[in-house]
Formats: sequence, structure tokens, C-alpha cells
Amino acid sequence: MAKKKLQLVATPDVTVIGISSHVEHYRLCWAMNRAMDLVLTRRRADITSDESGRPVHFSAFDQTDEHNIVRWSLVSNHCGNDRLMKEQKAADYFLVLDTEVAQERPTLLDQVRNVEFVLTAFPVDLRKLRAGHKLLHTNA
Repeated sequence: MAKKKLQLVATPDVTVIGISSHVEHYRLCWAMNRAMDLVLTRRRADITSDESGRPVHFSAFDQTDEHNIVRWSLVSNHCGNDRLMKEQKAADYFLVLDTEVAQERPTLLDQVRNVEFVLTAFPVDLRKLRAGHKLLHTNA
């Protein structure tokens, strides 16, 4: 008798904001830390994706709480001409945070839009991203 495995894909409770910016990742991270009172730090390991048989690295910055749980992440959508989320051409970066943290800041989207070097910011539905799971990898 064949065994069948039921695999449930749980949608994590996160808020994703797409950010359009013309500056390098470290500069945007610095501006966000300064403007939003964050402590985003560079991950030891980038998010990697295999494009045409070669690894591509996307930078990521995290802020963790006292229990080492990642609560905020800033992820680059670009590495050269490659994109982490191909369907999000307007987003240069993604800010990923727990929904409960986002609810504590009702003006979060406006705060992100007011950060120096941010051209625009917009909500992104994680469920509509084909490779949205890549934004959730934490290698802090």
C-alpha cells in the first residue's frame, strides 16, 4: 500500500514592503537605521539563487530581538542584471517584517517612504510572489 504525505504550506504572518531606491544596499540600510530607529546588520550569508547554472548572491540585513528571532529584514532584489523576485521589477529592495511589528507602527509605509534615498515604497502580497519563500530565509 502506497503512503501519501500531506504537505501543508503555511503562509507566514509577515508584511512585505517593496522599496524603490537608487543607492547601494549599505547606504539604504544606513538611512533606514537612522530614520526608523532600527539596527539592521548585514547577514553573514547572502540569499543565493541559481541562475543559469551559476550562483547569484542577494544581500540581506536583519534586526533580531532579544531572543534572536528575526523581526525585520531588508533584502536586495538585484545582483547585477539578475532579480530575486523577477515579477517585482519596480522593487529594488524588500522590507520584510512580522505583521505584529507592522501593526505596532500604523504609519509604517509612510515612514519608509520618508526615508532618505527611498523613491517610493509599496505593499507587496507575499502570496502572489512565485519565489516569495526566498525572502523568508534567515541566515542571521
